[in-house]
Amino acid sequence: MAKPLGYILDEFDSPIDGSPCVAILTLKTSNRKTGNMAQVWILNRSVDPVTAIKDGADFGICGDCPHRKQQDGSRSCYVNVGQAPLSIYKAYKAGRYIHDPMCLESRKAVKGRKIRFGAYGDPSIIRPIIVNTLIKHASGHTGYTHQWRQEWAQAFKGIFQASCDGFADYLDATSHGWKTFSVVPKGYTPNKIKLCPATVTNSQAQCATCSLCDGAKADIYVEAHGSGGKYVLNVA
Repeated sequence: MAKPLGYILDEFDSPIDGSPCVAILTLKTSNRKTGNMAQVWILNRSVDPVTAIKDGADFGICGDCPHRKQQDGSRSCYVNVGQAPLSIYKAYKAGRYIHDPMCLESRKAVKGRKIRFGAYGDPSIIRPIIVNTLIKHASGHTGYTHQWRQEWAQAFKGIFQASCDGFADYLDATSHGWKTFSVVPKGYTPNKIKLCPATVTNSQAQCATCSLCDGAKADIYVEAHGSGGKYVLNVA
């Protein structure tokens, strides 16, 4: 029997604005930086991700993340939603994923593998019981949240990195017990924060072989990358 394309972990209303959301686990990736990790995507159930960005409906899955599209049209998020997120949304709408609300099948699928929470969307809006169940059965994970100031996101302290944009964010997050992940402009080297090993020139490291971004070990930074990287100067 062919392996499933992926699993629908939950269909829920966003704690950010009440919009309809879905969390989907996929098992294959071509992402060279992350390596062979299972991926968790968070999407609006009713609006495709390209339209969601255009109309501002991505607020329900991304919250006040400064890398969302701004009023001047700039968008510093590295995710090209016209690629993988759009394909996953179309597959979801076509009924190609298996509903697995109790994670009975997905927990088996991630056994011995690492999981990337939030390949798109902020994973802190997923119910903690789902995240904790998958982590329990996986060999490791990564995860990042811009919603670390929100009360409902506190359950993920020590599990996800607090995404920070600027030194003030870093100080605030660390003072509240979060490990951090910062995106900085190219050529900028922060003090006392470790550069993501997978971004070092000629490095063979991948997220699948690294365990630093599990919310508990280290403060990490990465230089801005992707098509929106040029805009990070505006938010860092």
